[in-house]
Amino acid sequence: MDDNETYEPNEENLVQDLKKSLKDATNETRSILDDLQQTVEKTIKDQTISDATKKIVDSTKSDIKNSEGVKSIETLNTIETPKRINNFEEE
Repeated sequence: MDDNETYEPNEENLVQDLKKSLKDATNETRSILDDLQQTVEKTIKDQTISDATKKIVDSTKSDIKNSEGVKSIETLNTIETPKRINNFEEE
């Protein structure tokens, strides 16, 4: 995009922005979970707590990974649906 061009939000751009924001948020969440796990492992000497934390973090990250591929895309696709309907009605 040139400097002279203005950004005009439309449904497609908004959906793409939402998809990027979702991806950024899930990546940030994974990073926070990894940091949490490392902090617990370094500061708490009780191995059972470290193991339990690792299990919880791994489970949460797995849930995020599994849900972002299916539910999130389904949700975002519903945002695109009205545009498709409008385009169909115009034809």
